[in-house]
Amino acid sequence: MGSWLVAILLSGVLCSDLLVAQQETVYMAVLNSRKHRLGALDNPTVGLFVSTDAGATWQHKGWTGYIRTFYSEAGLDGTIWSGCGNGVLRSTDRGKTWRITTGGDVTEVLKVKVSPSNPKTVYAATAYGVFKSTDRGETWQQKNQGFGKPFVADLLIDRSKTKRVFAATEEGVFLSSNGGDQWRFAGLQGKGVRFIAQDPKKADRLFVGTEEDGVNISEDGGKTWHPSNGGLGHLTVYVIAIDPSDSTKIYLGTHGGGVYRSNDGGKSWTQKSHGLQNPDVHALSVIPSKSNIILAGTLNGGLYRSIDGGETWQFNSQEEAQVWGLSVQ
Repeated sequence: MGSWLVAILLSGVLCSDLLVAQQETVYMAVLNSRKHRLGALDNPTVGLFVSTDAGATWQHKGWTGYIRTFYSEAGLDGTIWSGCGNGVLRSTDRGKTWRITTGGDVTEVLKVKVSPSNPKTVYAATAYGVFKSTDRGETWQQKNQGFGKPFVADLLIDRSKTKRVFAATEEGVFLSSNGGDQWRFAGLQGKGVRFIAQDPKKADRLFVGTEEDGVNISEDGGKTWHPSNGGLGHLTVYVIAIDPSDSTKIYLGTHGGGVYRSNDGGKSWTQKSHGLQNPDVHALSVIPSKSNIILAGTLNGGLYRSIDGGETWQFNSQEEAQVWGLSVQ
């Protein structure tokens, strides 16, 4: 992984905005675009984009200099967290200004997650393991005890027990029961795990997407796992999005196969990629209040939008760009 990899965590919009607007905010992280030309003045803008109309239109809210954005996720305390090749950045004014909160030991940040019970507690998943802050990013500690290979692609904080944290690694799933102080192997040995999701209705129901091994599901909070790949013709799964209003409806973003959908809680899958011009989908988001609207971010194909639950897709924006992260607050 190169040092240009970056991650963004958006811990939401300001509380006053939530009270006034009462509307969902969608965050999109755009890594780069093949339309960039060396020295050109009209290169496309990359970074962080925000939409308040379910992805119909977008406003750029990223770093004022050139920073390649990797991932985005929304929380609640008004802080925007961003990871880049040389550390984790923080903005407290909705992206107008930023400062690095880490030292030189924190690099190649892939994702950042904030505890849902305490916004001062922040985790960074990196190519070199997990880093944690308990003081809103003022100080960071490496938390790799128990890992073999420390490459961590994703983290999931259990919303029912926030000291329980799952890590997606090159060697399978790892679990910490004490906020990252120690890690133990928790299943799928030898599988490259890329993404971890939690059922919005059933906290013990977990899903992982893997490199070339499809989807695995746990019904018991990560104690046991079973593959569930019926109908899935493309087994590298970058992202999983679950309909928050109906958790039997699940979407997958795959390498080479576009989007797949399940209507039975992940027991079977059907390809739903009509209109997608790029089959490598790295980001997915379901709009909670309008769950028929789905956004799909592709690698080098930009953003697509469906208004019929994935049956058809239309190009939305970010021509030839890598859209690496989508989330809704």
